[in-house]
Amino acid sequence: MAEHLHLIKPRSGQPPTGLVMTDTAADILRSVQLVAEEPGTLTMVAGIPGIGKSETILRYTQNNPETILLNIVAGEGRIWDLASAFMERLEMGVPNSRRLREDRQRIAEAIGPDRVVILDEAQYLATFNPRGGANFDAFEWVGAMAEEGCFSVVFCGDLALDKTISSVPQLRRRMVRPVVIRSVPKGDVVAFAASHGVTDPAMTDALVAVAKRLGGIADVKRALVHAAKRAGDNSIAPADLKAALLYLGLAPQGGANA
Repeated sequence: MAEHLHLIKPRSGQPPTGLVMTDTAADILRSVQLVAEEPGTLTMVAGIPGIGKSETILRYTQNNPETILLNIVAGEGRIWDLASAFMERLEMGVPNSRRLREDRQRIAEAIGPDRVVILDEAQYLATFNPRGGANFDAFEWVGAMAEEGCFSVVFCGDLALDKTISSVPQLRRRMVRPVVIRSVPKGDVVAFAASHGVTDPAMTDALVAVAKRLGGIADVKRALVHAAKRAGDNSIAPADLKAALLYLGLAPQGGANA
């Protein structure tokens, strides 16, 4: 019971900020850098939720300000929606549904060669007819635009994206070093734990168990941040981590084993 009432002590030092260079983050950045060096190419980053895909992509964009990052929203994945998003970002007005081919060429020219375009949550580019059947035209529209404009494209999304890309053979063939992440590597958890000063094997194993659940590495990060607050100016102790897991509802049934 005392652990439930554990007071959070003020911490003078802030927890680590910024991107933790996990194996997964390095793998993603390697593929993005590769297409950046080969204008007109495509790649895909597809993975489970909470693995750090969007955070890694965002960091790349921040470090490479010429990159264009668009977040695709569910229900807004049609070609016209995509053209609208591009034209709004590039301050080109609004597209005309009767001349999307011309608008595609104008967008490609405005983006210019040698740049990288990243489409996050790209699984939403696949639209579905209420009467049945899927429509992948937006993917091919982007692919054609990249080829014409000689810029590179990164499609980033969940595992549904991998299935979608596989359904469009002509697009899959153009993918350079696609990355598909189906589980959280233990090394990623170890890297996040180490960034908070946690190296104890038992504590790391407890965090690995957390990562295997739905929240992935995002829950690991949340647990470490909360444990650091509890530790105050001290290093995170097993009791701090156990209390954090209990408080956040991340402990396995019967309590955390940290």
